Amino acid sequence: MIALLPFSLCLVAFNCFALAKFNHFKDVFNKRPTQQQRLALLSVAWISILLSLLLCVNELQGYGGLQFCGYMTLSALIVMTFYSFLVRLTKLFNLLILVILAMSTLFFGLNGL
Repeated sequence: MIALLPFSLCLVAFNCFALAKFNHFKDVFNKRPTQQQRLALLSVAWISILLSLLLCVNELQGYGGLQFCGYMTLSALIVMTFYSFLVRLTKLFNLLILVILAMSTLFFGLNGL
């Protein structure tokens, strides 16, 4: 359960990276993103990926980087699958990611890191 927060942060990051691209954003929301939306998505993505790295390294010290690489790879694979083959389910997938992130953050907030 302790690995859920860094993994969900990686999922959020790669999802935001995908939504920052014009074609993926248009597939999901049927319009092109504004420059301000793109910058906000990229900012959230970089912050999420860095937080995930910090949590992994804080948790496992030397092996945290390896764990982080695994989370990034799995997150990229999941996001790529949704945006390539399951475009209609992408909004539901985005909502599911946010719910998982909120629940894991609440779990760690109540139990402490």
